[in-house]
Amino acid sequence: MLVIDDVQWCDEASLRWLGFLLRRAVDLPLMVMLTQRTGGGEAKAELLDGIGDTVSRLTLDLAPLDSGTVGEMLHTAFGMRPAPAFTAKCAEITGGNPFLVHGVVNRLRADSLLPVADRVGSLDELGRGVVAHSVLGRLPESVHAVARAVAVLGGENVEMIAALAGTQTGTVLAAVETMRANDVLLGDGLDYAHDLIRRAVLRATPDGEQLALRERAARLLNDTGRPAEEVAVQLMLLPTDPDPWMVDVLRVAAVSAEQRGAPAAAAQYLSRALQHDQDDVVLLVASARALAQTDPETALEHLERVLALVSDPRTRGPLVVQYALTSLGAQNSVRAFELVGEVLDAIEREIGQDPAPADRTLRTLVESVYLISGLDEKSTVGAVGRRFRDYAPPRGDGPEERQLLAMLSSLGALQGAPAATVIAQATRALRIDDVTAGGWEVLGSSLSLYLADEIDPALTALTSLIDHVQRRGEAWTCILCASTRAQVYLWAGNVREALSDAQFALDIMLQESWTPRMVVPQVALASALIRRGEAARAEGLLELVTRPRLDQFTLEYNSYVMARARARAALGDPDGALTHLRRCGDSLAEAGIANPVLAPWWFDAAVILAELGRRHEGLEILERTEEDVRRWGTPRARGMATMARGALTPGDAGIELLTDAAQTLAESPGRLENAGAEYLLGRRLHARGDDEGARKRLRQSIDLAVLCRDRLQLDLSLPALIEAGGRLRRGTASPTDALSGSERRVADQAVAGATNREIAESLFLTQRTVEFHLTSVYRKLGIRGRQELAEVMAEVPPGRIDD
Repeated sequence: MLVIDDVQWCDEASLRWLGFLLRRAVDLPLMVMLTQRTGGGEAKAELLDGIGDTVSRLTLDLAPLDSGTVGEMLHTAFGMRPAPAFTAKCAEITGGNPFLVHGVVNRLRADSLLPVADRVGSLDELGRGVVAHSVLGRLPESVHAVARAVAVLGGENVEMIAALAGTQTGTVLAAVETMRANDVLLGDGLDYAHDLIRRAVLRATPDGEQLALRERAARLLNDTGRPAEEVAVQLMLLPTDPDPWMVDVLRVAAVSAEQRGAPAAAAQYLSRALQHDQDDVVLLVASARALAQTDPETALEHLERVLALVSDPRTRGPLVVQYALTSLGAQNSVRAFELVGEVLDAIEREIGQDPAPADRTLRTLVESVYLISGLDEKSTVGAVGRRFRDYAPPRGDGPEERQLLAMLSSLGALQGAPAATVIAQATRALRIDDVTAGGWEVLGSSLSLYLADEIDPALTALTSLIDHVQRRGEAWTCILCASTRAQVYLWAGNVREALSDAQFALDIMLQESWTPRMVVPQVALASALIRRGEAARAEGLLELVTRPRLDQFTLEYNSYVMARARARAALGDPDGALTHLRRCGDSLAEAGIANPVLAPWWFDAAVILAELGRRHEGLEILERTEEDVRRWGTPRARGMATMARGALTPGDAGIELLTDAAQTLAESPGRLENAGAEYLLGRRLHARGDDEGARKRLRQSIDLAVLCRDRLQLDLSLPALIEAGGRLRRGTASPTDALSGSERRVADQAVAGATNREIAESLFLTQRTVEFHLTSVYRKLGIRGRQELAEVMAEVPPGRIDD
């Protein structure tokens, strides 16, 4: 049971987390109890309403305590039955509020007053004083200034309270003792016993005086060198527009918040600062940067405003770059592409044929972002290709050149240029170990590298980038990177790690309420689930995708349609799968994408058509693709093409082709495809009567499937082995298969030596959640602690399959 009191005072991020928890906890043996005070609060009403709409909820509206219940409280407190008139008066003056009833009881006991009929008059006076001021009405007038200072600053030292109250330290100490004696302060500190008391003090303070106190408190904190974010707490509560010195503090506070990985807080500070001058270009740009990860639409509005105020191409260049990168999260790349093209043309006209180094760097940066924005949607891919058709790639000496190289490699990969060419460009882009904002040199290079089967460099770069964006709190980029790494793991035949990364990305996406904006986490998780034998769950996940204009996007749409096709095929609907696959082929042709392995619809279609006996259709598709395969040239691509032709070719010729495919794929990282080739070859050999050869091939298929945790292939290969006279001698499961994706990620970091706090910070979890996951890991693996974890988490060899 998780109990959270006064949920109306939660910050926005905590409320989003609660909503995420409630949506995910429907089937868990967990009760979440939230209490919300009605009549106002600091939290956003729509977030509280969203929590209230959670499935399986029970809402109880708590009425004030009735007279009978107040009487029970008085009976418990005094050990005697209170007089009915006394009980009625107590219920009347407290309004049935249990907190105030307790306050009245404590005051009665302190004054040795009993709940008898002849004390009703005393109760009326005493109780109303408690209710009106939460015992503040009994404090001397000399204490009130200190009480107000404590309500504004709270928890500060005596000297700071004295300065704010405009009095001496000794006076503050005396006032504090009086407040403690009256149960106003908590323990030995300078915090109120309950926030209701603090709020009562502030309500009793005239608005003008309260405003002056808050401004003076901010000046005191600022003058004594307190961190800008502490000063900003006071400034955020001022209803008036900030003065120039306040704007400077808010600006510094925003920088501090960004550095500690809190872009939402930075955005709030900058929004407050903008009230001073709505056309402050520097503040608008900083605010847009902070909002890019959480509210890209508002960020773009700020940047549109800035661009309307700036005309110089050299000044507009970086602004348009920021606009284009922010547009990726708002599905606004077509507009961004137009702006980038305009400013690139203007810069080239401005700088001429012999630009200064700074101008050359700016042009390179804008060119790289022209590629980033232009490759996002299918309608602009052709224009990008035409602009860079004869472009000489840079050497990669600086971050701008490396980003440009990375995106040129991505363009080459999409166009199906020789893999060796894009590998060279991507490798040069990653030769220096640092990342720019957004890490596009890593994302662009990793796409080219993993498609070209350079798996390790892609994984190393993505892991470094994920660590970087986690430290900065860049959740949107973290989702994109984790989803990409999941795809790389699946491409390398590591279903377990693909599941872990994809679930991690999906969890963050749901927690941040970005479901309508993103597709890659769902596609990555669905693709891995299909391989794990959970095609129905994968299809259900894909059916929840609601992103507008999805069919216009270059990478997301094609990977989405491929996942839909594979789910249909795994569920026994080959015709439905073929419909999706042909749609993918049409989409790729529309965008001019010629890479044969980016979304290998032709391969899946050929294998399905071979199973259906529709050889001529399969061969027609294959013949249109084989030239692209030869140009790309990786062993995996060549092996897949040979495997597809072998599946479509009957008799010994087909067996020979499948044998060549299996050998070629064995020399590539394509373990999933290799397992499939061995399976098809084993079936063919069995059909020809060569059961011994069939069993050998099917055993190899099963071993690869076990190594990859590929349940989809296992469910095909195991029955085929039995049909060929083979049998399974021992199990194929690893004890770590019982771990969920979250448990696996936590366990991996624990094995690497990370503390619980470090794990929590890097995975966007609480320390308590990390402890919960580790306890579950120990239980599932039958171990007692971290000492045994590393040994158990080591890779378990695949099961042995024999005749």
